[in-house]
Order: sequence, then structure tokens, then C-alpha cells
Amino acid sequence: MPKSTDDDVDPYRVDAQLLSDLWIFHAAARFGSITAAANRLRVTQGAVSQRVIRLEGRLGAPLFLRKSGRLSLTEAGAAVSSAMNEVAARLNSTLSRFDQVQRASLVVSCLPSLATEWLVPRLDGFYLEHPDVELFIRAESTRATLEHLEDNGIDVFIGYQQSPAKDLHELAALQELTVPVCSRAYRDGMLEKDGAATLTRLHDDAPWDDLPWKGGPRQLEWDAWQATRPDWRANIIADRHFNLSHLAYHAALCGQGVAIGRAVLVNRLIGRGELIAASDLAPTPGASYRVMTARPGDSRSAVRKFAHWIIQAMERTQQETLAMLRDPAEGPH
Repeated sequence: MPKSTDDDVDPYRVDAQLLSDLWIFHAAARFGSITAAANRLRVTQGAVSQRVIRLEGRLGAPLFLRKSGRLSLTEAGAAVSSAMNEVAARLNSTLSRFDQVQRASLVVSCLPSLATEWLVPRLDGFYLEHPDVELFIRAESTRATLEHLEDNGIDVFIGYQQSPAKDLHELAALQELTVPVCSRAYRDGMLEKDGAATLTRLHDDAPWDDLPWKGGPRQLEWDAWQATRPDWRANIIADRHFNLSHLAYHAALCGQGVAIGRAVLVNRLIGRGELIAASDLAPTPGASYRVMTARPGDSRSAVRKFAHWIIQAMERTQQETLAMLRDPAEGPH
């Protein structure tokens, strides 16, 4: 039978003490560390340890195995952790309905390139459709995690990823299309040798935000392009590296080389004639824009309104870019 350190406490009764201890246990289970849980909760390690021990005493079962300073869940601990995950998800979903109705505002996080080249120039379109919703845009390069969204009060995270994020609700997604781009002067000046163009490649070294940054130059997008277009040949004379795609695009429009353009992001640059396709080959599939949240709310929530708008707007932009690549005289509509 479960035991209690306090004779007046019913171990089966859900009270304030049990809920508090369960929440602290939930943090320790998520991070697998007393120290990490204490840092997250802004309490001492001793406070976390004591609350976990009190919970184990109340339930009459060990929740963690402690070996060499590391924690692993026991069978009982895994069951309690799973239940707490479900409770937290249900609470987040329910509370978001009240939160969005009261605030009618959203904190939106996305990559700096997406914010600069695409989202901010189109905000008026969102406000025309949804004048009751206010957006706060955070441009940052980070991974989509539940902890990051909760710690920073982020309502919507727009990622450019190959795979869906764990522990988050994906509200909408659009697969991007990629194509090498450069300035018209640069393409006109590319020398042909043995049927292959001579060029400098411009790289975004961190193209997908679901890949951990390991440092050092990387050419992931170029490798992906070449894998889908083995018939495209080039004599590479140099490589230049950047940590943001729009830096690579601006190097391209300055005549420094060829970058892998994403149809959504290069739309305005192509529309203004600053960039053109560096080859006559059709665009190839890239990663996907994923609109994610911890609190989806119902179908009328501001989060879902924004997710619906942004994916539709991105799709229109993508199709517009493809039309301009086929016929440069098309121009933006």
C-alpha cells in the first residue's frame, strides 16, 4: 500500500501538495536530471530531490533509478511520467483557448531569412484578413522544441525542416522548391568548359533548423540539389559560406557566385530582376516550412487563423516564383 510521511494526507487524494510534487517530478523526468530540473524551475537541487522523495514515499514506489548521478525512470516512474505528459498537453490545449480569446495576439518565431525576405513584407496582407489579431515577430535561429516555446512565450514557430518536430502540434506544412540563383551579369559571365559552367558556390551552412549545428563549413543544400540533378554539371572554383540564406542571396545579387534559392524566399529578388535562375533545369524539392505550436486551440483560435493564412500565402508565393522562372516577363502579381 502507498505510504505517506504525513498521517493527515490521503495518498490517493489529488491535493495541492500532490500536484506540486508531480509537477516537479515531471520536470526531473523530462530533463533526466535533478540539476536541470532545478535550473528550469529556478529552485535548488535539494528542493527538487526532497519533493521527488516525498512523492515516492506517498506513492510507495521508487520513480527513479539513480546511477552515477544520472536518472532513469522505473516502471512506476514511466507510468506517472506518461500520465503527466497527457495532463500537460490537455491543459495547454484548453488554456490556449482562453489565452488567445483574451489577448488576440501571437508571438511568432521564425528564421531571420524568412522574416526579412518574406514574412515582414507581407504582414499587411494578414492584418487585412485578421484585424483582430496582433503579431509579434521574433527572428531567430533555433530549433523547434517544447521547452523553447514555453520558456519564451512563443505561440507559433515556423520552421524550415526535413522532419516534424517532436512534442509540438504541426498545424500546416508546405514543401519548398529549390533552384540555383545568381545575378544576370554573373550568369552571362559564367565560362563553359567541357559542357560545364565555371562558378563559385554560395552556401547557407545551416539550411534546416532541425539539424544540430556542429560548426565548420557545410554544403548540405548544394549536395541535396546535386543528388536530384545529377545531369547538372559545374566546375567549382571556390566555395563561400554563410550562416543565413539571405546572406548567400545578397552575395549572389552582388555577383559573387551562385546560391541555392528557395522559391518562397527569393520571390522578391527574382521579381525585381536582381536574381535569375542559374540553369535551365526545373526546381527540385527541398525541406518543408512547418507551422508548429504547443497550444493549437480550436478551429477559431488565432493560432489556427495564422497557420491557415501563412501556408496559403507561401503557396501563392511559391507558384508566383515558378511562373517567373518559366517566363521572366511574368513579374510579380
